Amino acid sequence: MEMFGISHNIYSLSILINCFCHLDHVDFGYSLIGKIFKLGFKPNITTLTSLIHGLCREDKFVEAVDLFDDIVEKGYQPDVYTYTVIVNGLCKIGKTTVAFGVLKRMVEEGCEPDVVSYSAIIDSLCKDRFVTEALDLFLKIKSESILPDVVTYNNLIRGLCMSSRWKEVFMLFNQMLRANVTPDLISFVRKERFQGLMA
Repeated sequence: MEMFGISHNIYSLSILINCFCHLDHVDFGYSLIGKIFKLGFKPNITTLTSLIHGLCREDKFVEAVDLFDDIVEKGYQPDVYTYTVIVNGLCKIGKTTVAFGVLKRMVEEGCEPDVVSYSAIIDSLCKDRFVTEALDLFLKIKSESILPDVVTYNNLIRGLCMSSRWKEVFMLFNQMLRANVTPDLISFVRKERFQGLMA
């Protein structure tokens, strides 16, 4: 583009940053942020979320949280995707309580969490063996008319299996079918294991 005399704009640079982050080259993404400022542009929340996501992809969760805090401090308003990326990142490093705090803050800021945001916390709670708390959150989101997806159900089924709560596994699997959520291979494998244990 530069060789042909075509000027960069915030959109072309944001696309490049996103590409680099998806290719696990977040360092190249950061270098382009410098170029954005040098050209007199201001990065938007989507561009900065790409960097947070890139850091999480490279398991640099502490840096991702620092960047999130930094952009909020600078006056940027995170959207549902930004919050979900950071919630998921916090859950990956076992900071479920902090992630839950971010989720509450999200609601307070008027940004409604979606099923992906909640599923990340449900997954983390199940991995920490807080399955009852995960089920409570599951019931809460259903009461708020947020429809659980196959990922949500799989996380709960796995958590219940790990806790040997077989009756609830069977009930939840049937509930998933009644809710017209199409089970995937993981769901069927867990169901077969459950039936094998019950035989």
